[in-house]
Amino acid sequence: MVAITVEPEQDETRAAVLRGLSAHNQLRVGPRNGTPLTISLRTADGTILGGLVGELKWEWLHVDLFWIDESQRGSGQGAAIMAEAEQRARDYGARGVYLSTMSIQAPGFYPRLGYRECGRMENYPVAGQTLHHFTKAL
Repeated sequence: MVAITVEPEQDETRAAVLRGLSAHNQLRVGPRNGTPLTISLRTADGTILGGLVGELKWEWLHVDLFWIDESQRGSGQGAAIMAEAEQRARDYGARGVYLSTMSIQAPGFYPRLGYRECGRMENYPVAGQTLHHFTKAL
């Protein structure tokens, strides 16, 4: 007999689901070969004013988090960080980059860098907002 259980903690279930999903995926598309990618924008004293957190996996770079402090927006620093990430992805052998951003964040920024919108989810994270998905071939 099997039972559906709502768990108070995620760790054990998350680990089991990740193992099972990883095994399933590897049989079909090969090993993930995940490599973290973290790039920061810092002042001379080390204060972080922006950065990118992502993962190089299979043949892609997934940008999970990207932020630039208000004081640095419009200065070209965001484009420079994305260019560095793209170059790292090329060096890794990636075919492209994919990421998501909300309408309250930077959906206009990515098309200027050659990204194309490949999907959207309306009314996320709240009614009236949109989650935009972007990709760029390298």
